[in-house]
Amino acid sequence: MEHEASPPDGPVATVARRVREVRKRRDLTAEQLAQRLQAVGLPWERGTVVKLEAGYRQNVGVAEVFALAVALDMSPLHLLVPLDDRPCQVTPNRVESANTVRAWVRGEQPLPGMDAHAYGTEISVQDMKWQVHGRRGHLAERSEDEQNAANEAFAAQLEEMARRMRGQL
Repeated sequence: MEHEASPPDGPVATVARRVREVRKRRDLTAEQLAQRLQAVGLPWERGTVVKLEAGYRQNVGVAEVFALAVALDMSPLHLLVPLDDRPCQVTPNRVESANTVRAWVRGEQPLPGMDAHAYGTEISVQDMKWQVHGRRGHLAERSEDEQNAANEAFAAQLEEMARRMRGQL
């Protein structure tokens, strides 16, 4: 007999599950996590941590996600998106694989169906450099033709950015 897959966790449930998993792996009590959160400026008590992990909180703000990530010594990405490739709820009516969502959150690629051009115009200069040179600052292993194509793409992105900035001034 086949079992139906359970629906994917929503974003808040994913954060709650990940906080619980990481807190336990770090051997922290809810009280200790609350103390760490208070130390970074988030006035949570033990009960707030328990309510989040138990699913009683309906919302988690961006500042809270960042504070939780700092307090747990991890990336916010890994609080927001499951570590495996399970289905991940992006919006109330959109589900994607966790790998797809992770790449989207990192700024590496748009979600399927997004306007790739528009997506590519909202990128920092540093991220553009990383795309060309690799994240470690070294030139990626590329053939001369691949490097020339990457340079041309980078130049086109910079030109587009300059046009947009001139239009906004």
